[in-house]
Amino acid sequence: MTRGKSNRVDRMCSPFGRKLMLVAATLVTAVTIVRADYFLISSIDLGADFGPVGNNPMCITFDGVYAYIGAYNGSGLSREIGILKVNLANPTDKAELAAAKQTVDTFRYYGALVVRNGVLYALLDRPSGNDVATTNVRAIDVTTGALVETFDGDNLASPGNGVVVKPAGMTAPAIGGMAYDPGYGGTDMGLAIFGFGSGRRVLLDIDSGATLHTQASGFIVWGGSSFKDSTSWKDCWFDTNGDVYQRRSNQVQRAIRTGGNSAGSIEQLTDALKLEDGTPVIEPGDGKPVATRLAPEVVGQNLALLASGGGAGAEDLVVFNDRPDPRYVPPPLSFASTIKLIKKNGDLPPAPVQFLKADGTPLDPAADTPDGNGVYDFHYEAAQDLLLISDFSNRRLLVFQGVPPALGACCLPSGECVEVNSFECQAQGGSFMGADTTCADANCPQPCPAPFADGDRDHDVDQVDFGLFQLCYTGAEGGVPDGCECFDKNRDGAVDAADLQTFVACWSGPTVAANPNCAAN
Repeated sequence: MTRGKSNRVDRMCSPFGRKLMLVAATLVTAVTIVRADYFLISSIDLGADFGPVGNNPMCITFDGVYAYIGAYNGSGLSREIGILKVNLANPTDKAELAAAKQTVDTFRYYGALVVRNGVLYALLDRPSGNDVATTNVRAIDVTTGALVETFDGDNLASPGNGVVVKPAGMTAPAIGGMAYDPGYGGTDMGLAIFGFGSGRRVLLDIDSGATLHTQASGFIVWGGSSFKDSTSWKDCWFDTNGDVYQRRSNQVQRAIRTGGNSAGSIEQLTDALKLEDGTPVIEPGDGKPVATRLAPEVVGQNLALLASGGGAGAEDLVVFNDRPDPRYVPPPLSFASTIKLIKKNGDLPPAPVQFLKADGTPLDPAADTPDGNGVYDFHYEAAQDLLLISDFSNRRLLVFQGVPPALGACCLPSGECVEVNSFECQAQGGSFMGADTTCADANCPQPCPAPFADGDRDHDVDQVDFGLFQLCYTGAEGGVPDGCECFDKNRDGAVDAADLQTFVACWSGPTVAANPNCAAN
């Protein structure tokens, strides 16, 4: 509030001055309300799934309920990798997609995933050796896990297998990413793929996989770059107007769309630095506030476009990971120094956008975002303002939301109550009692005592417990009255003679400790 401040105190004490102060205070309050940040609402540990599905999580997409995470093979041997499907609200609801399993050579991986209208499209570059003819895109029904047989591309010899091999006849490694291209003005929509060393985007029909544009006919996605790695693509993301944001040798570019299959200009959004020593490179984009080292031979450099109005603030932002060549900048790399946010023209947002805990406090670098090798992938889902970040090194899925999640009482299976957000509650197997509820009012149900017959929980089974059992007894009529669930030992929907027989087996008498395992059988 020092900008434009008057030195004349008497002006601010006048009625007009007081009105200015009131307006200024209102504006400050408004700015506080719309503060732009992303809050960590869930951190899902993928360690139990990677390995079995592949060594590390490499790429990610999201359909509004389930995240899909493609694997990387870093074993040093040929092995099978796949794709993990996991429910963000209930991470125990997860499965490996059978149709995604492929045997690949070491250091091969799923490089890009796109999900649309119930179909997951998965790009795998050169699984066998260095042969681009083995590159494939497969279409998987996310409900059944089976291949969508009608997606067979230009394969006239044996149609109907759900896999497009060597998409659009590509002769370049397909490590530049795959994304849904919305087209321009309703034309040229489909699956876009960028090839390493190719200056054009290829395009597949999203329903059939048939070629729409090849490396020779697709629009040019680079220009103005004077150094040799100008087509070292790593990832791509399309705006709703058809503009495409691109990772090129650790740089960020934007191709401005002018037609279904044309781009009028290319903008450099980051300033280029030499990969060896970090000194400036004479290159379009000089003077941009974020400068990154060139890294033409390093994979795992990704990006996503974040919509305005939520965590991004007043303008759309580009999020990306600055991953340099490890030969010159060796790991470990911190999350805070690796993840960058810029505006669509390369400028910094007017106020820094922070990554915070759900309660608005700073992230813990040791517990929340440990150091790694700088490989992250991103997916943004506008409907919920969710930003998903897969962490390769630490085998985690970080879920950020642009609105601080409401806390509430969470009843855990142990009977304990904690106050967390709904994502964290469900991740711990608890029951969320609602936003803004407190543990003081939650009355969380307690787990059954051991043994189950100890109704008054005084560690013996005596006449008092038998009286409680009688009040719950329903016999052959069935049903379990409220509060009597523990006495239905065999969980057959009735407190009956079978449960009475087990109760009697646990009898100990007053002040005699009951055997906690008396009803084990």
